[in-house]
Order: sequence, then C-alpha cells, then structure tokens
Amino acid sequence: MVKKLMKLSAVGMSGGAPVAPLGTSSVLAIVAGVATLVGLSTLHKHRAASATSSAGGSTQVAVGLLSVHVPQNFRDLVKNDVLLEKAIANVATTLIIYVSGRDKHEIVNYTSELYCLVWDIVCLQGKPLLDIRIVGGFSDIQSPSQSWEDLVLLPELNAVFGEDALVDVQRLNAQRFEKDGLFAVTYHPLSMHIARRLSSEFKYFENEHTDLKPHDMVILGGTFDHLHNGHKKLLSLAASICARKMIIGVTADVMLTKKSHAELIEPLEKRKRNVRDYVAFLKPHLVLDIVTIDDAYGPAIVIPEAAALVVSTETILGASKINTIRVERGLPNVHIYVCRRTESSTLSSSYIRERLAKAAAAARA
Repeated sequence: MVKKLMKLSAVGMSGGAPVAPLGTSSVLAIVAGVATLVGLSTLHKHRAASATSSAGGSTQVAVGLLSVHVPQNFRDLVKNDVLLEKAIANVATTLIIYVSGRDKHEIVNYTSELYCLVWDIVCLQGKPLLDIRIVGGFSDIQSPSQSWEDLVLLPELNAVFGEDALVDVQRLNAQRFEKDGLFAVTYHPLSMHIARRLSSEFKYFENEHTDLKPHDMVILGGTFDHLHNGHKKLLSLAASICARKMIIGVTADVMLTKKSHAELIEPLEKRKRNVRDYVAFLKPHLVLDIVTIDDAYGPAIVIPEAAALVVSTETILGASKINTIRVERGLPNVHIYVCRRTESSTLSSSYIRERLAKAAAAARA
C-alpha cells in the first residue's frame, strides 16, 4: 500500500495534474489514518454480531482485555477492585486479564489470589460462565507467556479496559490493521470510577493510614437477614469506632418483597433482635438504637449531630448521596467509613435463602 501511494504521488492524480511528492512519513500517516477508518467501519459490523445486550440495556463487548498491576499498597487494591468490577460488567464472553509486577514470584502469587477474587465478582454479577483468562506478564526465556503486545493484536479482541484516561487508540488500531487487517478495538477508560472510589471522602477500615479514633455516634443499616459473617464483619468494624451510641437501621419487610426467596426472609423483629444481641456481645456498654428503615437512607439524613456512617463498598455511592442531602438540609457531613468487600460470593443472605429453599424442596420430594 505504501508503494502504491508513493507511485501515485510521483506520477500525479486527476487527469495527470502534477502533485507534490509524498514523503515516506506522510504516506505512513495516511496508511495509519486509513487503517483506523477502515477498522472502525468494520468494527460496527463486527460489534453488531459480537455484542450482547445486558439487563440494563447497555452494550457489552464479547472479548475484552484488562491490564492490572500487582498491588503495592491499599490504594492499589481498591483500584484493582474497580478495574475488575467494571471490566467484568462490560464483557459478555471472555475477559483476558494481563498481570504485571516487579518479579515473577510477585506476579504468580497475585495471579493465584486473582482467580478467587474474580470468581467472587463474576458470581456477584450473575456471570459464573464468563471465560476468565489471566496472563502473567513476566519474562521467561524457557517458557514465555503471551506479552501485552501479543494480546492487543488478538483477532477476536473487541475492547481494551484500563486506568488511563488518554490512550492512543488510533495507533493501536493502526497496528492491528497492519497485522492482517484486524478489526479495530474500543478503549474504555476507568479512571473516573477509580477516582470516585478513592475519594478523600471515604475512610477505609483496612487502610493502615486511616484514623480509627472513636466517634460518639455511629450509624449503619442493612437487611441483616439470617445474620452471617458479612453482617458481623460490618457490625464489628462499626463497633470498633463507636464510643457511646450506635444507630442501626434494619430494612422493613415491605422493602424486601422483590428479593429472591422473599418468603424465607426472617421477620423484622427477629432480624432486629439478632443485630442487638450480636453488638451487645461485642460491646455491652454501647447504647443501641435499632430502628426500622423504609427508604433508601434511613436515619442518616435526619440526625442533626455529627456522626460516623459505616458502609460497604457495595453501598458507597449511596453514602456519598447521604452527605449531599445533609448539606442541602443544613446538617454537618457524616464521616464515611468503608468496609472493603473481600468475602466469598456465597457469603450472602440470598445464598442462604437459596440453600434453605433447596433443602425444603428436597424434603418435600
């Protein structure tokens, strides 16, 4: 193609009118531009066949590629949580995860942990059949793994996910076109989601730099159905920063009718009693106010005093909204403490109810 363009520039175009000769760099630039345009045009046809609509009406890509680095500190852990959650949410068939790190041992150890972490996320998102492929980015002369450069040139690839907001997508697609005319890929920057999760507004319990000084009042809420270790973890961390009073909202029955196996959810009063008994066991001196919540925010938007609000990463955006509402009402912000989710996907009330339902069905058979 380059030779053809050079020849055209030499002999002229449009009825033989002479034109200025094109240099090699100009020709290469044109080739790259044509590659991108052709690739993008082809991409739309390919995407129609390979993309799958999700329940929310958004479009997922069939095959995605994500790069993560072995975490060196707590911020890196949270960053990788976001990268994995968002990439998994936007991929329908296969997600390839490229792991980079300082040395082979570090990469291998993290890869081992990553398979478990990813399994938890795909189960939480209802995608247990998603094909996950984790590639260790280390140099091994005797048995080399696929490099990042190899992976971005995979013919079946549809999209690349990453932290950086600015990536030279044109250059990437020009490289793909030069290699057997491969389809163009899209790039999905996730920096905005990472910045939101790592906002200074949020104090993570697991971060060694977080000040865990006691607060006079601590607020938290939840369904607390069939009180399990995930609930106990949240309650324990909340109790650890409470000096005097805990206000714990327990979701009303009327708010839970659309939950899976809602008929097996414990009665409100039993859930309240279980919460009270557990926190009283941890810290008998605390004043406990166990209240019913029948909206998204509960007492957190009406309590006039300054307080600490304890949430998990699953409800972190709702916590930020609570402060927005409090400011609108002229109330002081709450201090938001976050519990990073690390437990198995089977550690949930929904899973417990599912097991109970299966046991009941087996007993009736």
